[in-house]
Amino acid sequence: MDEELRQMALEVLEDIAHWSLRSSGWERVGRGLADMERTLRAADVTGFRRAVADVEMAGPHRISGVEEASSLPFPEVYRERVNELIHCLHATRDERPSSEAANAGEPDPHD
Repeated sequence: MDEELRQMALEVLEDIAHWSLRSSGWERVGRGLADMERTLRAADVTGFRRAVADVEMAGPHRISGVEEASSLPFPEVYRERVNELIHCLHATRDERPSSEAANAGEPDPHD
């Protein structure tokens, strides 16, 4: 997974707690989160990218309006799932060897 996709996913996940959606919107978010978990475990980058986009598209698109009266805050049922995804994305990034660490101990071809 490239760093741009990882950062985009983290931004979406961190924004979710601030959203206010109708119950149908939260259901879409829940399905998208499940897809993010599944595709992340399977290392399916294309599927993960699609799942991140699905979650983002389920988010609020208007600041105010008639829909606001029936909007609900971030459901607790998704909090742990979001936290786990954030943790996994940070852990995956931290596990990647830096270019210096990857080359440590290998002979320099110019030696």
